[in-house]
Amino acid sequence: MYAYTGRTLKVDLSTGKSEQETFDQIFARSYIGGNGFVAKLIFDGVPAGANPLGEENAIAFGVGPVNDTGVPGCDRFHIGYKSPLTNHYNDGSASGGFGSSLKRTGFEAVYISGKAEEPVYLLVTESGGILKSAKEFWGKDTYETAMRIQEAEGKDAMVACIGPAGENGVLFANVVHTGWMRGGTAGRGGAGAVMGAKKIKAVVVKGNRRTRIACPDKLKNLLTETRPTIREKGKALSLYGTPVLVKSINNKGILGTHNNQREVFEFADDISGELIKEKYFARNIGCRYCPVACGKNVNVPGGEYAGHTIKFPEYETLYALGSMMDCRDIVSIFNANGVCNYMGLDTISMGLTLSFVAECLESGLCTEKDIGGKVAFGDGPGMVELIKKTAHKEVIGELLALGSERIAEKIGGESRKLLYTTKNLEIAGHSARGLGGMAICYATSTRGGSHHDARPTALYEKDDFGFENRAQYAFHNNHFTAVNDSLVLCRFISERGFGLFINQAYADMLNFITGWDVDESELELAGERIYNLERLINVREGISRKDDTLPYRVMNTPIADGPAKGRYVPPEALDKMLDEYYQLRGWSEDGIPGERKLKELGLA
Repeated sequence: MYAYTGRTLKVDLSTGKSEQETFDQIFARSYIGGNGFVAKLIFDGVPAGANPLGEENAIAFGVGPVNDTGVPGCDRFHIGYKSPLTNHYNDGSASGGFGSSLKRTGFEAVYISGKAEEPVYLLVTESGGILKSAKEFWGKDTYETAMRIQEAEGKDAMVACIGPAGENGVLFANVVHTGWMRGGTAGRGGAGAVMGAKKIKAVVVKGNRRTRIACPDKLKNLLTETRPTIREKGKALSLYGTPVLVKSINNKGILGTHNNQREVFEFADDISGELIKEKYFARNIGCRYCPVACGKNVNVPGGEYAGHTIKFPEYETLYALGSMMDCRDIVSIFNANGVCNYMGLDTISMGLTLSFVAECLESGLCTEKDIGGKVAFGDGPGMVELIKKTAHKEVIGELLALGSERIAEKIGGESRKLLYTTKNLEIAGHSARGLGGMAICYATSTRGGSHHDARPTALYEKDDFGFENRAQYAFHNNHFTAVNDSLVLCRFISERGFGLFINQAYADMLNFITGWDVDESELELAGERIYNLERLINVREGISRKDDTLPYRVMNTPIADGPAKGRYVPPEALDKMLDEYYQLRGWSEDGIPGERKLKELGLA
């Protein structure tokens, strides 16, 4: 096959053994790669009711046909697992050189199960997998771990690892890849905790096997035509990175503030991309082949990383640790973001857990004595210290490490009304009550409060809260994200270069790489298949209509002021959208995929 080797690697940490399996072209066309492959591996391998932190759970790393082809944005990798934070399926992707390097090993996916007796790391080469001792790296931060493993394995070895947060079982610890130039993080919902429980510190990949492209000249011509559009539409990202969104979203009146009590942050200028660029910018960092280079490094003038140059906070971090915490102290946000990256913590869940607890204290629902410490809005230096305590589960950090949903269970009373979560996962920075179709997208998302199961990009362009086709928007955009994460391709490149929904341009790109003859409708069907497979994993964990819901505030409290004043999503509006969405999906009224639909998708 072009683009594929047809090989996957399965590693059992309990026995220390690994085995190679093969797949054919029919399987490849059905599940494409990345997202599709890891979802299938988790569906087949992890039984219903498995303890997310137990031996039966697994974590799978996958790549797709686009990796290592020269297509902009092709350096990503995808992971899937049962989440300890949400107790159902979760997945995610990250940038950097790891994706292309995994592809060059000749393995399209790596499935890791069991539990090692002592800390190990997995080295994957073209020959297979080798487990090596990671005792000397246990307790080290993500950057030191990656640096020391590269010293041992060579500079061409790419490392995806966990930090102390994952080792200590923080339920929203993630996986960090320091990258070729622009690294990334993956695994909202506790992928790092899953690896920590298995005693696997890192997955390391190195290989020299190049991806075979069926029609290189046709692919080159397609990319030549596409790059100018990517550059033009990506100008703002090239200049400011994702922080450019802070002011534009705030100007629409839909930037979550003070634990989402408000959606206008009066100090948005102080945490904006424009200010970061003007005062703290050090240099651009980008993935290989990328004409956008949306990553940036910043010079930190004070605090934890004073005098250092570190990766800047993305928009989601500025929302979670900035406006949601009512924090205008950009230097403290730099340091908080740095601690999260070095410790291996998801910044979204971290920030929203802090803001939730801060409001519980502010509202008198609990006391500092009850929770073992103080969490306050607007306290930047205090926020940094709380994040360090969370990573090590020290004092109040042991509570914060649970995430906001489990903390609400402990506090009780009216605290659940202050949560900003869906399916136990803290919601990303794209307003569930103020941004049109994101309500149904968040409610039905496989992951929960993620902006990657359905995207907000087209909704910002519409800026129309009242549009009628929300369910249809979510339906088709779910398929787009599933295909995009299976290729595996960067969202910024795909949305700006090829389109916001599946179209013939994606089919052409895939055909030029693989030599296939897929069309738009076959790709759409593949996206539908993968998304239904994810739903099936969740259904066997008990997910149904009761879980496809929204936070209390989103459904009961209109936005108080600003350009989006009065917007919210009452329960009856959500019910209507769910009915429409389930009907489009061929699911029952309770949100369960129907037998007829599963047969149609080859999932029966």
